Amino acid sequence: MAEPDVHSPAPSGVVPEHRGWGTVPNLITLVRLVVCVPLICWLVLGTDERAWTAVALVVFGATDWVDGYLARRTHTVSDVGIWLDPLADRLGITLILLAMTVAGLVPWWMLGTVLVVDAVVFLAGLVWRSRMALMRASWAGKARTALIMVALPALLLGDSTLPVAGALALVGLLCFGLGAVLHALAGVGYVLRLAGRRGEELTAGTPLL
Repeated sequence: MAEPDVHSPAPSGVVPEHRGWGTVPNLITLVRLVVCVPLICWLVLGTDERAWTAVALVVFGATDWVDGYLARRTHTVSDVGIWLDPLADRLGITLILLAMTVAGLVPWWMLGTVLVVDAVVFLAGLVWRSRMALMRASWAGKARTALIMVALPALLLGDSTLPVAGALALVGLLCFGLGAVLHALAGVGYVLRLAGRRGEELTAGTPLL
């Protein structure tokens, strides 16, 4: 079987229309990574502003949807954006989770779960890098991200003086627990695809794994 072309259609089935990086969606993605993430980490580690930190986390999550939406609506899907967007998501969530773990806001198992799964998928990508052009987000991966982005603000506000802080902390733990399970399932699915165990043609819809 011939190796996939590095300029194959985007994982979602959308053909990249720009080879460079100079698009508005890519700018939003960069802002999310180089502005939002350091700001959130500073707020977590250097201040007690839990409410404002939660707002910054909501902005971080919202920009993930905005950049993809704009890329599709304005026909500015790019090669750079295809890999930059998931990189910003995974690296951003990991760094934020690390800051919250160091601050004692979340248990270490949360960080460990994310790091172990991401490390396995990363190593699989190195081994089967010729198949990376076939990859795309699964439903498990999308649901995982949504649950974690609900869990993190809830855990932050669970450390506040709000009357419902205890309930929010419980919601955060439950959401992250389910998100961790889906994270592991998504990781298994990605590795199986990279290894060629889930079929060669990966463009007919987004499967669970």
